[in-house]
Amino acid sequence: MIVAIEAIGCWGEGLHGWPTVQNILRGEASLCAESLKLPAPTSLPINEQRRASQIIRLAVLCAEEACQQTPYKPEDLPIIFASSNGDGFIINRILESLTTPGGAVSPSLFHNSVHNAPAGYWMIGHHSHQSAVSLGLHDETLPAALLKAAIEAHIEQRPVLFCIYDAPVPGSLGTARRTDHAFSCAFILTPGTNGALSLTLSFQEGKGEATPPPPLPDVMMNILRHNPAGHVLPLLYAIAHKRDCTLTLPYGENHLRLALAHANS
Repeated sequence: MIVAIEAIGCWGEGLHGWPTVQNILRGEASLCAESLKLPAPTSLPINEQRRASQIIRLAVLCAEEACQQTPYKPEDLPIIFASSNGDGFIINRILESLTTPGGAVSPSLFHNSVHNAPAGYWMIGHHSHQSAVSLGLHDETLPAALLKAAIEAHIEQRPVLFCIYDAPVPGSLGTARRTDHAFSCAFILTPGTNGALSLTLSFQEGKGEATPPPPLPDVMMNILRHNPAGHVLPLLYAIAHKRDCTLTLPYGENHLRLALAHANS
């Protein structure tokens, strides 16, 4: 199955947009790890801007960057949003409240804690009535969600917005689930090979041979190793360097094979 990558969004700590990330991946700039204090997306109504957590902002800003590079309207795109951890910060606050005598959980914390909250804010902000899927599969979230998005683009013969995101989990949960840095990546996938970048996906039986990591900067290597969304970095590295590549992503007892090709190769 072949799809085209028509647009890319990328956000995180010190990673404010795909152009910045490309320069870092090419060794033309250094990553400046900044506090993840993201602005509320202006697409959201005022009340939702106030309520949107940092993980919601991370996902929505990243997805919007991808949309801004194409003629497609955000409200016309079906979406696949994916996260391994969900909103760990919000969940930790709820757990702290529940374990505190007399502690109360605010309604805004509760509705932000569900796994599909970022997708819901996206639909509200862009008045979308398209299909929306939220996926989470621990460390294999990337292959599961990318395969789902590619299949939908291929079968429905229409563009699909894919966005994967994860951030550190504070408190006791974080000691059991290490996640380094906040990171998100979004693609707009279209059927066929009409774009500058084509991606061939094939589901293979067996574990497959692990793909050696590219020579990433130290902080980004930590994202690759300790952030499930960061597993997309080898693909982004190849795109930034305009190189064709083949990658293997573990998927249960099997694996997903990705073959990236540039149109001018």
